[in-house]
Amino acid sequence: MSSRWHTSISAPDRAWLSFVGAWGLLTLLPFLPSLATPRPRSPYFPLCVEVLVLGTAVVYAHHTRWARATRIGAGLGVGVLLLYEAYDATVYVATRRSGILYEDLQYVDNLGYLLLNLWSWRMGALAVLALAGALGAARLVAWGLRTVARTGRYGGCRAVLLAVHLGAWPLIVVVGPALELGPVNMTYQSSSERARVRTATTRAVANVQASLRLQTMLDSLQTAPVDSTYAGYDSLSLDRRPSIYLLMVESYGSALNTHPSLRAPYRALLRRTDSLLAADGWHRATARSDVPVRGGRSWLSIASFLTGTRVGHQLLFNQFQAAADDESNRKAPHLVHFLDDQGYRTVALQPFVFERPGLPVRNLYDFDVPLYRDDLNYEGPSYGLADAPDQYSLHYAHETQLRATDEPFVLFFETVDTHSLWNYGLPPYLDDWRQFNQQTEPPRSPPSNTASAPPVFLPDSLTTPLIYDQPTPLRYLRHVAHELRVLREYLIENAPPGSLVLLLGDHQPPLIDSADRTVPLHVLSTDSTLVARAREQGFTDGLRPSPTGRTLRQEGLYSFLVRLLVAHDRGTAPTDTTGLPALQPRGLPPSLLMQ
Repeated sequence: MSSRWHTSISAPDRAWLSFVGAWGLLTLLPFLPSLATPRPRSPYFPLCVEVLVLGTAVVYAHHTRWARATRIGAGLGVGVLLLYEAYDATVYVATRRSGILYEDLQYVDNLGYLLLNLWSWRMGALAVLALAGALGAARLVAWGLRTVARTGRYGGCRAVLLAVHLGAWPLIVVVGPALELGPVNMTYQSSSERARVRTATTRAVANVQASLRLQTMLDSLQTAPVDSTYAGYDSLSLDRRPSIYLLMVESYGSALNTHPSLRAPYRALLRRTDSLLAADGWHRATARSDVPVRGGRSWLSIASFLTGTRVGHQLLFNQFQAAADDESNRKAPHLVHFLDDQGYRTVALQPFVFERPGLPVRNLYDFDVPLYRDDLNYEGPSYGLADAPDQYSLHYAHETQLRATDEPFVLFFETVDTHSLWNYGLPPYLDDWRQFNQQTEPPRSPPSNTASAPPVFLPDSLTTPLIYDQPTPLRYLRHVAHELRVLREYLIENAPPGSLVLLLGDHQPPLIDSADRTVPLHVLSTDSTLVARAREQGFTDGLRPSPTGRTLRQEGLYSFLVRLLVAHDRGTAPTDTTGLPALQPRGLPPSLLMQ
């Protein structure tokens, strides 16, 4: 053995450099996805315990008959580790949660259709670059493992490796848990238990456990008892029926009130909006809504709102959708059905919905009139993801579906102008919405220093389609400001007297750090008693959020709205809750959706 191993503590300088450089490369590679995304890193960074174990195995297998097999196995292990870290970081960017494989596999099909829909020469070039990057990473891993095997024969290098182990394992096994190192991670929890998932291995184990829990929960729904509370709403009858606007603003999240660079201008925006609405006779109250998703998947937030059930998983939504499509099933009761039974004309305005390969258009909630992108007769320049700007879409829906009717209506509007990545440039606010169809090129927004466009509502003139040269939070804030102006002006000009407005977000914005899943929830009406009833439920006065304001869960809004309408119909004092339908603050169990 003495001819094979150098047991001297000393090692050539070149060997030391190669040893340290190879370990540094192997250790840092798995952290690249988290370094390139907002996903929280391991508190042990730059230590990667998985690489430490695999690399040590390679060092001690060198010059044995297991050397080649160990090196190949370690290379595959590092490759799997890199793939998992890239997958977990991608899921976090898209959904602001860590991966749950059982659920995430459901998105592969949709992702494939999306890539086909977006395919271009530029996409092809990016795919080639990604493949070249993967091959380059594989070469680097192979080089790193060969190098640590070759240089690890020196006793000094082995001594350093031993010292790292002696420091790493107490840190990972004892110190980290004792000091609660690392950010709290609630992704994998099925209860309010606090969990800190610190390494790739523990995240992968938690991923498997969460996947198994989700599978068990979904399997149990088929035989679970169904709560009939919402079915009891069928016996209610409303004589006073104010028109209702359910305005769900894309990416309108509470991060606006907590992000350091957004808080002050957002509050200035709300003060200005609040004063203009008050001057026009609108009463306002504000709370927050805790939605089941962050950063994306609006359809799950919408489903939770309209069904009164927490729909936090795509697989649960898929089962709900399948049950709704099955004509032999009794339809699950939900808010749209309730309002339709009360004589409301229900209209859904969803400008971003259109027929795509693998993604058929479904009127899942049975609105009387669904308006999608291809129903808007828009012929002007393309603005963002829906082509038509929200000012056009909203006024088009009003002119064609709402203005001429005397019956009470419900308009559910899922806005688009605030959709990330906020890089399409803002559409202008035109005096006449019909002028959009007369444009051949996108007109510029007016400069922010003009009297007609105060800075709080419109940004500086945007002269290019992309505005990546501006910070992401600023782009986001400007789109929100524009959206609030569109909605405010529409309500002032067109909403019938006494209308009830629920204005809320669908989820926190992607790409911007947020501490929770809450979104602002505003109740507006020119009828003071409607808003007074909301204040009795813990809403604070005005549009500005308050730390003492109430937080409602998204699935609790169904019963909240029904209770508010029943109280308004009976004309009782806002403080009198006698005989009203009970609030369901946590909604009903998801077995309801399987009817």
